[in-house]
Amino acid sequence: MLEVRFNQQLSVDARGRVTLPARLKAALDTHRVYSLVFIAHEGRIRGYTPKDFTERVEGPLAANDSFDPYEDEKQLLRLGSASEVDVDRQGRLVLPAELRELVALGEKITMISLLDRIEIWSTAEFQAAWKAAQARRDTLGGAGG
Repeated sequence: MLEVRFNQQLSVDARGRVTLPARLKAALDTHRVYSLVFIAHEGRIRGYTPKDFTERVEGPLAANDSFDPYEDEKQLLRLGSASEVDVDRQGRLVLPAELRELVALGEKITMISLLDRIEIWSTAEFQAAWKAAQARRDTLGGAGG
């Protein structure tokens, strides 16, 4: 995405406002990116720069036959919750209520950077997913993490 790495616990106020991590805000400013595109995905929110969203999410879908019922459903699930949100000068944005409701996002969130995107989880869900992934890795005898 913007070659910035973070894992940070944040708060969402009653209006859905979040102050972005300083590293992310600085990277957005450097690259002159003033908005992010968010979608609901499997219990969390994924966020992309508009350019990355076009290339990595919309682009692959546009290459498929939208009249195919399976492809039509894929487009609905991936793009149906899409919202482009402006980032203000203080590095804050408002997460749309519809997205927050779709993923049951509360006041305490964890925002992480992953390769081409950021993800926003409820902190409790993030901690549970992290522990489950570690347990799977340990059961399979994998390394890393």
